[in-house]
Amino acid sequence: MVDFMRFIGVTKNALTAGPGKRLELFTKGCIRGVVSPCEGCFNQTTWTFEGKYRKLTINEIIEIIDRDAWNRQVTFCGGEPILQGRAIGKVAKELKKKDPTFHIVMYTMYKLDVLMKHGLNFYWSKERHQDAMLEQLKDYSASFEIKKTDAEGNPTLVKFEILTTDDVLELMRYIDIIVDGEYKHEQRLTIAKYMHDGGFIGSANQRVIFASETMTRQNKDNQFIYKYADEYMNEFNSSNHCKACGGSTQTEDYCSSLCENRYKKHLDESL
Repeated sequence: MVDFMRFIGVTKNALTAGPGKRLELFTKGCIRGVVSPCEGCFNQTTWTFEGKYRKLTINEIIEIIDRDAWNRQVTFCGGEPILQGRAIGKVAKELKKKDPTFHIVMYTMYKLDVLMKHGLNFYWSKERHQDAMLEQLKDYSASFEIKKTDAEGNPTLVKFEILTTDDVLELMRYIDIIVDGEYKHEQRLTIAKYMHDGGFIGSANQRVIFASETMTRQNKDNQFIYKYADEYMNEFNSSNHCKACGGSTQTEDYCSSLCENRYKKHLDESL
Protein backbone atom coordinates (compact mmCIF):
# COMPACT_ATOMS: atom_id res chain seq x y z
CA MET A 1 0.00 0.00 0.00
CA VAL A 2 1.80 3.14 -1.22
CA ASP A 3 1.47 6.03 1.22
CA PHE A 4 4.16 8.45 0.06
CA MET A 5 5.59 10.16 -3.03
CA ARG A 6 8.98 11.43 -4.21
CA PHE A 7 9.35 14.97 -5.51
CA ILE A 8 12.22 17.03 -6.85
CA GLY A 9 10.65 20.48 -6.65
CA VAL A 10 7.61 22.73 -6.52
CA THR A 11 6.65 26.02 -8.17
CA LYS A 12 4.05 28.36 -6.72
CA ASN A 13 1.81 30.42 -9.01
CA ALA A 14 3.10 28.67 -12.16
CA LEU A 15 1.62 30.11 -15.36
CA THR A 16 2.58 27.28 -17.71
CA ALA A 17 1.02 24.21 -16.11
CA GLY A 18 -2.68 24.54 -16.91
CA PRO A 19 -5.34 27.24 -16.54
CA GLY A 20 -4.68 29.97 -14.01
CA LYS A 21 -1.86 30.31 -11.50
CA ARG A 22 -1.08 26.84 -10.24
CA LEU A 23 0.84 25.00 -7.57
CA GLU A 24 3.10 22.82 -9.72
CA LEU A 25 4.65 19.70 -8.17
CA PHE A 26 7.53 17.97 -9.98
CA THR A 27 7.74 14.22 -9.38
CA LYS A 28 11.07 12.40 -9.36
CA GLY A 29 11.94 9.84 -12.05
CA CYS A 30 11.03 9.21 -15.69
CA ILE A 31 11.63 5.89 -17.43
CA ARG A 32 11.42 7.51 -20.86
CA GLY A 33 13.90 10.18 -19.79
CA VAL A 34 16.40 7.55 -18.66
CA VAL A 35 15.95 5.24 -21.66
CA SER A 36 15.13 7.54 -24.61
CA PRO A 37 14.18 11.09 -23.60
CA CYS A 38 11.75 13.26 -25.51
CA GLU A 39 13.74 15.71 -27.62
CA GLY A 40 13.70 19.17 -26.08
CA CYS A 41 12.41 18.09 -22.67
CA PHE A 42 13.04 21.03 -20.35
CA ASN A 43 13.06 18.97 -17.14
CA GLN A 44 16.19 16.86 -17.44
CA THR A 45 16.92 17.05 -13.72
CA THR A 46 13.76 15.04 -13.02
CA TRP A 47 14.60 12.03 -15.22
CA THR A 48 16.97 10.02 -13.04
CA PHE A 49 15.83 7.94 -10.09
CA GLU A 50 19.17 8.62 -8.37
CA GLY A 51 20.11 11.74 -6.49
CA LYS A 52 18.28 14.04 -4.15
CA TYR A 53 14.54 14.11 -3.73
CA ARG A 54 11.98 14.91 -1.07
CA LYS A 55 9.89 12.01 0.22
CA LEU A 56 6.48 13.04 1.55
CA THR A 57 3.61 11.03 2.98
CA ILE A 58 0.14 11.32 1.48
CA ASN A 59 -1.00 13.38 4.48
CA GLU A 60 2.00 15.72 4.21
CA ILE A 61 1.32 16.28 0.50
CA ILE A 62 -2.32 17.10 1.20
CA GLU A 63 -1.33 19.55 3.95
CA ILE A 64 1.16 21.32 1.67
CA ILE A 65 -1.30 21.60 -1.20
CA ASP A 66 -4.11 22.77 1.08
CA ARG A 67 -1.80 25.44 2.48
CA ASP A 68 -0.10 26.66 -0.70
CA ALA A 69 -2.71 26.24 -3.47
CA TRP A 70 -4.56 29.41 -2.49
CA ASN A 71 -6.85 29.21 -5.55
CA ARG A 72 -7.16 25.40 -5.46
CA GLN A 73 -5.30 24.93 -8.78
CA VAL A 74 -2.78 22.04 -8.69
CA THR A 75 -0.60 20.36 -11.33
CA PHE A 76 1.49 17.19 -11.15
CA CYS A 77 4.29 17.06 -13.71
CA GLY A 78 7.75 15.60 -13.74
CA GLY A 79 9.53 13.48 -14.36
CA GLU A 80 6.71 11.08 -15.14
CA PRO A 81 3.90 11.56 -12.62
CA ILE A 82 1.93 8.50 -13.63
CA LEU A 83 4.67 6.22 -12.29
CA GLN A 84 3.36 7.41 -8.91
CA GLY A 85 -0.22 7.39 -10.16
CA ARG A 86 -1.58 5.20 -7.38
CA ALA A 87 -0.41 7.75 -4.79
CA ILE A 88 -1.56 10.72 -6.89
CA GLY A 89 -5.01 9.14 -7.08
CA LYS A 90 -5.14 8.99 -3.28
CA VAL A 91 -4.01 12.61 -2.94
CA ALA A 92 -6.51 13.82 -5.53
CA LYS A 93 -9.36 11.88 -3.93
CA GLU A 94 -8.66 13.34 -0.49
CA LEU A 95 -8.27 16.86 -1.87
CA LYS A 96 -11.65 16.61 -3.59
CA LYS A 97 -13.19 15.41 -0.32
CA LYS A 98 -11.65 18.35 1.52
CA ASP A 99 -12.72 20.90 -1.10
CA PRO A 100 -14.54 19.93 -4.34
CA THR A 101 -13.28 23.14 -6.01
CA PHE A 102 -9.74 21.76 -6.24
CA HIS A 103 -8.79 21.59 -9.93
CA ILE A 104 -6.10 19.00 -10.64
CA VAL A 105 -3.99 18.58 -13.78
CA MET A 106 -1.53 15.76 -14.49
CA TYR A 107 0.91 15.27 -17.37
CA THR A 108 1.94 11.90 -18.79
CA MET A 109 3.73 10.81 -21.95
CA TYR A 110 1.69 7.58 -21.97
CA LYS A 111 -1.51 7.49 -24.04
CA LEU A 112 -4.51 7.27 -21.77
CA ASP A 113 -6.55 4.94 -23.98
CA VAL A 114 -3.66 2.43 -23.97
CA LEU A 115 -3.39 2.68 -20.19
CA MET A 116 -7.13 2.09 -19.82
CA LYS A 117 -6.85 -1.08 -21.89
CA HIS A 118 -3.58 -2.55 -20.62
CA GLY A 119 -2.53 -0.66 -17.50
CA LEU A 120 1.15 0.31 -17.25
CA ASN A 121 3.75 -2.45 -17.38
CA PHE A 122 7.55 -2.33 -17.53
CA TYR A 123 10.48 -4.76 -17.56
CA TRP A 124 13.47 -3.67 -15.47
CA SER A 125 16.82 -5.15 -16.56
CA LYS A 126 20.03 -5.06 -14.54
CA GLU A 127 22.00 -4.61 -17.78
CA ARG A 128 20.13 -1.49 -18.87
CA HIS A 129 18.69 0.17 -15.78
CA GLN A 130 19.84 1.51 -12.44
CA ASP A 131 19.21 -0.05 -9.04
CA ALA A 132 17.44 3.08 -7.78
CA MET A 133 14.81 2.62 -10.48
CA LEU A 134 14.28 -0.97 -9.33
CA GLU A 135 13.76 -0.01 -5.69
CA GLN A 136 11.46 2.92 -6.42
CA LEU A 137 9.31 0.99 -8.88
CA LYS A 138 8.85 -1.63 -6.16
CA ASP A 139 7.37 1.14 -4.01
CA TYR A 140 5.05 2.47 -6.71
CA SER A 141 3.82 -0.66 -8.46
CA ALA A 142 0.64 -2.64 -7.93
CA SER A 143 2.73 -5.83 -8.25
CA PHE A 144 6.04 -7.13 -9.56
CA GLU A 145 7.55 -10.49 -10.50
CA ILE A 146 11.24 -11.40 -10.48
CA LYS A 147 11.88 -13.19 -13.77
CA LYS A 148 15.63 -13.80 -13.54
CA THR A 149 18.36 -13.65 -10.89
CA ASP A 150 22.15 -13.84 -10.86
CA ALA A 151 24.23 -16.51 -9.09
CA GLU A 152 23.81 -14.68 -5.77
CA GLY A 153 20.05 -14.48 -6.14
CA ASN A 154 19.94 -10.78 -6.98
CA PRO A 155 17.26 -9.76 -9.50
CA THR A 156 18.45 -9.22 -13.06
CA LEU A 157 15.04 -9.05 -14.77
CA VAL A 158 11.85 -7.87 -13.08
CA LYS A 159 8.38 -7.40 -14.55
CA PHE A 160 6.45 -4.52 -13.00
CA GLU A 161 2.72 -3.92 -13.17
CA ILE A 162 2.97 -0.26 -12.22
CA LEU A 163 -0.73 0.45 -12.74
CA THR A 164 -3.66 -1.89 -13.24
CA THR A 165 -6.53 -0.82 -15.46
CA ASP A 166 -8.57 -0.23 -12.30
CA ASP A 167 -5.81 2.07 -11.01
CA VAL A 168 -6.05 4.09 -14.21
CA LEU A 169 -9.83 4.45 -13.93
CA GLU A 170 -9.56 5.44 -10.26
CA LEU A 171 -7.03 8.12 -11.18
CA MET A 172 -9.30 9.48 -13.89
CA ARG A 173 -12.17 9.93 -11.45
CA TYR A 174 -10.29 12.57 -9.48
CA ILE A 175 -8.03 14.28 -12.03
CA ASP A 176 -9.76 17.07 -13.92
CA ILE A 177 -7.33 17.29 -16.83
CA ILE A 178 -4.81 14.72 -18.04
CA VAL A 179 -2.41 15.97 -20.71
CA ASP A 180 -1.24 12.82 -22.49
CA GLY A 181 1.22 11.95 -25.23
CA GLU A 182 4.95 12.44 -25.68
CA TYR A 183 6.37 15.92 -26.01
CA LYS A 184 7.39 16.69 -29.61
CA HIS A 185 9.78 19.60 -29.80
CA GLU A 186 8.98 20.42 -33.44
CA GLN A 187 5.34 21.01 -32.41
CA ARG A 188 6.12 22.98 -29.25
CA LEU A 189 3.65 25.55 -27.93
CA THR A 190 6.14 27.39 -25.71
CA ILE A 191 6.01 30.72 -27.46
CA ALA A 192 5.62 34.05 -25.72
CA LYS A 193 1.88 34.54 -26.09
CA TYR A 194 1.27 31.20 -24.37
CA MET A 195 3.99 31.40 -21.75
CA HIS A 196 2.51 34.34 -19.87
CA ASP A 197 -1.24 33.79 -20.12
CA GLY A 198 -1.78 30.76 -17.93
CA GLY A 199 -1.59 27.96 -20.45
CA PHE A 200 0.89 25.10 -20.39
CA ILE A 201 4.20 23.93 -21.77
CA GLY A 202 3.59 21.18 -24.27
CA SER A 203 3.27 20.33 -27.95
CA ALA A 204 0.39 20.39 -30.42
CA ASN A 205 0.14 16.59 -30.67
CA GLN A 206 -0.71 16.20 -26.98
CA ARG A 207 -4.31 15.81 -25.86
CA VAL A 208 -5.96 17.82 -23.11
CA ILE A 209 -8.32 15.17 -21.74
CA PHE A 210 -11.10 16.17 -19.37
CA ALA A 211 -10.75 12.99 -17.36
CA SER A 212 -13.16 13.37 -14.44
CA GLU A 213 -15.81 14.78 -16.79
CA THR A 214 -15.31 11.78 -19.08
CA MET A 215 -15.82 9.40 -16.15
CA THR A 216 -19.15 10.95 -15.15
CA ARG A 217 -20.83 9.65 -18.29
CA GLN A 218 -21.21 6.21 -19.83
CA ASN A 219 -17.83 5.41 -21.34
CA LYS A 220 -18.16 1.93 -22.78
CA ASP A 221 -16.16 2.81 -25.89
CA ASN A 222 -13.43 4.79 -24.09
CA GLN A 223 -14.60 7.98 -25.77
CA PHE A 224 -12.75 10.84 -24.11
CA ILE A 225 -13.82 14.43 -23.82
CA TYR A 226 -10.69 16.16 -25.08
CA LYS A 227 -9.08 18.78 -27.28
CA TYR A 228 -5.68 18.75 -28.91
CA ALA A 229 -3.30 21.09 -27.14
CA ASP A 230 -3.09 23.69 -29.91
CA GLU A 231 -6.90 23.84 -30.18
CA TYR A 232 -7.18 24.15 -26.40
CA MET A 233 -4.64 26.97 -26.29
CA ASN A 234 -6.24 28.85 -29.18
CA GLU A 235 -9.57 28.79 -27.35
CA PHE A 236 -7.89 29.70 -24.08
CA ASN A 237 -6.20 32.75 -25.53
CA SER A 238 -9.36 33.99 -27.23
CA SER A 239 -11.37 34.28 -24.02
CA ASN A 240 -11.32 36.20 -20.75
CA HIS A 241 -10.24 34.42 -17.58
CA CYS A 242 -10.90 34.53 -13.87
CA LYS A 243 -8.01 36.14 -11.98
CA ALA A 244 -8.15 33.38 -9.38
CA CYS A 245 -8.86 29.99 -10.97
CA GLY A 246 -8.19 30.77 -14.64
CA GLY A 247 -11.64 29.60 -15.71
CA SER A 248 -13.37 31.27 -18.64
CA THR A 249 -15.52 34.32 -17.99
CA GLN A 250 -17.38 36.75 -20.25
CA THR A 251 -15.91 40.10 -19.26
CA GLU A 252 -15.74 39.76 -15.50
CA ASP A 253 -12.53 39.52 -13.49
CA TYR A 254 -13.87 36.57 -11.49
CA CYS A 255 -16.07 33.59 -12.27
CA SER A 256 -17.63 33.61 -8.80
CA SER A 257 -17.68 35.47 -5.50
CA LEU A 258 -15.66 32.59 -4.04
CA CYS A 259 -12.84 33.21 -6.52
CA GLU A 260 -13.02 36.95 -5.92
CA ASN A 261 -12.66 36.44 -2.17
CA ARG A 262 -9.77 34.01 -2.65
CA TYR A 263 -7.94 36.40 -4.95
CA LYS A 264 -8.32 39.40 -2.66
CA LYS A 265 -7.30 37.37 0.39
CA HIS A 266 -4.21 36.16 -1.47
CA LEU A 267 -3.30 39.74 -2.37
CA ASP A 268 -3.70 40.87 1.22
CA GLU A 269 -1.52 38.03 2.49
CA SER A 270 1.14 38.82 -0.12
CA LEU A 271 1.59 42.42 1.06
